[in-house]
Amino acid sequence: MTYKVIKLFRVKVNGCIIELREGQVISIPEGKAVKLVSDGRIKPIEPYITDFGSLVIPFDSDRRFHWWNRGQSIHDTLRELGASDEILKRYKSPYSDN
Repeated sequence: MTYKVIKLFRVKVNGCIIELREGQVISIPEGKAVKLVSDGRIKPIEPYITDFGSLVIPFDSDRRFHWWNRGQSIHDTLRELGASDEILKRYKSPYSDN
């Protein structure tokens, strides 16, 4: 997952202390990012699918993902993210062909 650093902070990685600056983009596993996101240190910048199969589209992600504001469909976003057939079925609308 890709995240944007919101606040300056330091983290220990492989015995070394690394300083992460505001605006820096980092890529770390979702499990390790949960605490940093809840502490307000980083935020996801791309849509993603959680470990439970829920689609998350951050408000400050690219507008093309914003289906609520004439962006691409949820189905297209899920396909772009490589969602499984099971997840695609879960998000299938009973009111349209997507």
